[in-house]
Amino acid sequence: MKKALILIVGMPGSGKSFAAEVIRKHFHAKTLKTGDVIRDEIKRRRLPYTPENDTKVRLWFHTGREHLIVERLWKKMKNHKGIVVIDGLRSPKELAMFKKLYKGQIFLIKIKSSFKVRTQREIERGRFGENESVKYLKERDKSESSKLVGLKQLLKKADYSLDNSKLTKKQMESKVVSLVKQLLK
Repeated sequence: MKKALILIVGMPGSGKSFAAEVIRKHFHAKTLKTGDVIRDEIKRRRLPYTPENDTKVRLWFHTGREHLIVERLWKKMKNHKGIVVIDGLRSPKELAMFKKLYKGQIFLIKIKSSFKVRTQREIERGRFGENESVKYLKERDKSESSKLVGLKQLLKKADYSLDNSKLTKKQMESKVVSLVKQLLK
């Protein structure tokens, strides 16, 4: 069995979770989401899941506490012998920490999509309602790309990039499978 750490990055709604699910399904990978760490922290604090609390907790992690995200994910993956996919890495600091911890191949894959497509996906998810989703996505794009979080810098470091703006799910699945097969050769 191949061993690798695949880190999937992209703006909210770009298709990161779909790509992670494809890799899980086709390559029997263990998948983890940084967003789950944030949502778990919101629950731990007994806060309702709202755009404001999501932003508050997400930014709390990215003010010198990135190590907490990495540590929580590392606990869940460190003993896994096969492929691990982490969906939603957000900062160069997190990438650097994983490079120190993980003794194997690491691949950083960027998933791109237009704002219009990402907005439609967020509305379909229905987490916050249509008007709130558009507002939230604009604000989140701004905060994720800030120097505080560093997603913009992380996207520039990607080893591979897939544009998911105009693809059907079947086409995207095919591209993801093809790329991962290439990586694991």
